[in-house]
Amino acid sequence: MRTLSTWAVALAAAFANVSLSAAQEGGTSPIPLEYFGLHIHRSDAGTAWPKVPFGSWRLWDAYVGWANLEPRRGEWDFARLDRYVAMAGITRVDILLPLAMTPRWASARPDESSAYRPGNIAEPASIADWSNYVATVGKRYKGKIVHYEVWNEPSDSSHYSGTVQTLVKLVCEARRVLKEIDPAIRIVSPASAGGGRHIDYLDQFLAAGGKNCIDIVGHHFYVFKQAPEAMVPLIRQVRNVMRRNGVGAMPLWNTETGWWIENRDGTPDHPMVAKGGWKRLDQDKEAGEYVFRAFLLARAEGVERFYWYAWDNRYGLGLIEPTTGELKPMTESWRGLVQKLEGARDLGCRQKAARWQCDFVDKHGNRESYSWAG
Repeated sequence: MRTLSTWAVALAAAFANVSLSAAQEGGTSPIPLEYFGLHIHRSDAGTAWPKVPFGSWRLWDAYVGWANLEPRRGEWDFARLDRYVAMAGITRVDILLPLAMTPRWASARPDESSAYRPGNIAEPASIADWSNYVATVGKRYKGKIVHYEVWNEPSDSSHYSGTVQTLVKLVCEARRVLKEIDPAIRIVSPASAGGGRHIDYLDQFLAAGGKNCIDIVGHHFYVFKQAPEAMVPLIRQVRNVMRRNGVGAMPLWNTETGWWIENRDGTPDHPMVAKGGWKRLDQDKEAGEYVFRAFLLARAEGVERFYWYAWDNRYGLGLIEPTTGELKPMTESWRGLVQKLEGARDLGCRQKAARWQCDFVDKHGNRESYSWAG
């Protein structure tokens, strides 16, 4: 039996004679490399290509939203996105492209403040402008980008200021346009972040007709004040919402999740994490353990992709040092995790009180077991 750290050795022996209930059966099919996803913010502007194995890349906070691509009506700038797509093609990484960030000239509320620039979080004033944006991107990257996600965290008023009904309209129009360009394209639902009202928002979106215009359900299983085990009840709540709305069989993707990982290169902690109640992980042990536990538990719950946020984040969520670019020790845990889990099958995790155990059969047919106290 393998353990996540030396402090779990005794725990492993305890599991040998204890009957545990399954958290949820899942992960029976081989785990593909695409399950291990990343966000990279500046891969064409100073960030070296990640030195860890990963198979999917979500282009959020990568400066390729609508406002970046078409800053003025009819004036397009694809230089950065072209480079990203070329990088992904060379490395055989699958791109998930969010369609969002209305340019000020197209915004229904151009002077509205947001977490980004004025007008960015409002829906477009004209559906025709939205359709043209979606079609222009879809045609340019036909055969190169097959996964699109409409909007980011719409349940948060700093990211989206329109109604649920308007969001459904945008998603359905994007689906119509993209499927006409390439029927192989798959649409990921707008992903809310966290539990409570955020899961309620997903329920409202699906019930309002959104379920008819997506191929994949996306959610952000952030539990930034807690350990990875806190994701499990959130995943199950989302599953319940999916079943209630008749899309229980759809794939479920975790399109964004991360934790605050300490920096050691002198970069100051950002107020977002330092004053926002985020749990701070030490580099030496805790961060690496969280990588293992998060990926194991999410896959055991049937999550098909997990996009970690983010490789080069400067706010304290990065896997590399923000100023020097040096790799944090947790990247070794990431490498070891992918080596063990890629191609593995029959993954299942069980809990008894605060103790967890995950078992799987690796690609060589060997049964592996990991245990820890959550």
